[in-house]
Amino acid sequence: MVGTGSALIAALRAGRHSYGIELNPKYAEIARQLVAEERAALGEAAQGLAAEVITGDAARVAEYGLPTIDYVITSPPYWDMLHARGAETQKKRRSAADLDVVYSDDPNDLGNIHDYHAFLEKLVAIYAALKPLLRERAYLTIIVKNVKKGGKIYPLAWDLARALGEIYALKDEKIWCQDNQRLAPYGIGNAWVSNTFHHYCLQFRNE
Repeated sequence: MVGTGSALIAALRAGRHSYGIELNPKYAEIARQLVAEERAALGEAAQGLAAEVITGDAARVAEYGLPTIDYVITSPPYWDMLHARGAETQKKRRSAADLDVVYSDDPNDLGNIHDYHAFLEKLVAIYAALKPLLRERAYLTIIVKNVKKGGKIYPLAWDLARALGEIYALKDEKIWCQDNQRLAPYGIGNAWVSNTFHHYCLQFRNE
């Protein structure tokens, strides 16, 4: 789920080989272009480093012939929240003709699964399928937040921690606080609901 390739760019800067899988061909091509620009900017420092964008489905990771992996860093789709028409960010995106409102209409896109439990089950399966590719004691970092939808919280971060803790060792959590965002209260008069501006960085180890 490499998106536009920022993790691969970071790996190039760190002198590490990297591989990313992206379902949407449009975003995969954008990632390749950005990675190529970064490689050119780094010059000799990036010579000999793999930074490969695979156009494909992360659910089929075993089919892509990847080498043994030392570290995975990933942020999953936030369920089907891009389909929530009332979201302020979606209103802004709809007013801009050149911005995608959703990532794709592919049925394999996790963002198009509307049942939370089905979404969670498929997401957990994707991360579980990485285990045979990971070096022993390799780490998997998942950057994720809980989801507010329809007047309730769906504990995506906590559900992932619990489910994947049966497959990997959950070693640590860190809070990424996006304190450059303004606090906005919603639902005044009925309930206090603030915007979310923290993520959980869940650290798992392959043991």
